[in-house]
Amino acid sequence: IDTMRDNNDIAPFKNILNEMYSKDISKKVHSSYVLKAQKGQFTGCLAPFGYRKDPENCHKLLIDEAAAPVVQQIFQWAYERVALNRIVRNLNEMGIPAPSHYKKTTGEITSPGLIGSGKWQTRTVMKILESEVYTGDLVQGKTKIVDHQQVQAGDDNLIVARHTHEPIISHAVFEAVQDYRKQVCEQSKAVP
Repeated sequence: IDTMRDNNDIAPFKNILNEMYSKDISKKVHSSYVLKAQKGQFTGCLAPFGYRKDPENCHKLLIDEAAAPVVQQIFQWAYERVALNRIVRNLNEMGIPAPSHYKKTTGEITSPGLIGSGKWQTRTVMKILESEVYTGDLVQGKTKIVDHQQVQAGDDNLIVARHTHEPIISHAVFEAVQDYRKQVCEQSKAVP
């Protein structure tokens, strides 16, 4: 269609068809992700710190022998009720690279924009402590895309698959850490 000429009556109709096609493809891609997640396959771009993607099946997680002990140590400290700030300080004092810097050394992250300062942050440790992936379970669908922005999704969006990969920590340790963190959060809210 030559849009420079006056007789382009079909152009608006083609634009509508193209938009419908784009939305249809988007729905199909999303459906394939949901189906993979329901089957217990990992659908993320990067494996969580402590894991790596299986080279033969990118939807399967394998334990990263170098990073898993760091995750175990973080959970051990949290289980022993060490404060988050102290855990962060311990990791930085020990010279353990933060997850983004570690993944840079393995070649998983190549973009400089995705690499932080190299220091552990409280938020990074909190994210690890809150992630059920370390128990061998996959909980996917925590976020969704709305107007090209990633936002938190509700619990109705979660897809939980149990025992999909080898755990780094036990369910008992994970639950104990969650219970203690909830207590700390409630106590901090109660203090004026």
